[in-house]
Amino acid sequence: MPETSFLEEPSTSRSMLARAQNGDTESWQQLAQVYGPIIYAWARRSGCQAADAADVMQETLGAVASALQRFDHQRDGATFRGWLWTITRNKIRDHLRLLQHEEAAGGTAANLAMRQVPEAEPLSEPPTDAASDAQAARTRMLELLRTRFDHRTWTMFWETTIIGRDVHDVADQMGVSKWAVYKSRARVLQRLKDELHGMDDF
Repeated sequence: MPETSFLEEPSTSRSMLARAQNGDTESWQQLAQVYGPIIYAWARRSGCQAADAADVMQETLGAVASALQRFDHQRDGATFRGWLWTITRNKIRDHLRLLQHEEAAGGTAANLAMRQVPEAEPLSEPPTDAASDAQAARTRMLELLRTRFDHRTWTMFWETTIIGRDVHDVADQMGVSKWAVYKSRARVLQRLKDELHGMDDF
């Protein structure tokens, strides 16, 4: 009986970004699931209330969907995080102008209390640090990838990489060699790297 197995699927060598740029609906949905919460967090940290941050997230994702084919991560100085923040910042500004217009037009006290106008323009850089954003993206991508691997392969990866258990202990528990554990871990990590290619500067 083989020590581990890997559930192959079509186009495993192409990144999520590349597939989404080529119009693959499932990959676009995955991209939105991975980066939507980061966009929401940016909007909240920029002063948007929860409902407005949700609107900003949806509007940003709509703009990203329209412009995604034009994003080129190989261009000098281009980063997916910077590109995504530029779009998000513009949508936050749009909402800021909308709220200011409502306030000037004499919106009801209750409505204005629920939708406070941010005190300042969005920052030139994202309001969260790159390392925490990257970790959040990797965590969500791992959640999506879990169904792509059989239970044993995923368990060996998870126990040694996420929980931090000793490889030999996991090998003994699973009844496999330590090399099988290393191999399973490498498969998952490589898949994560492949899927985030073009966005790994996030």
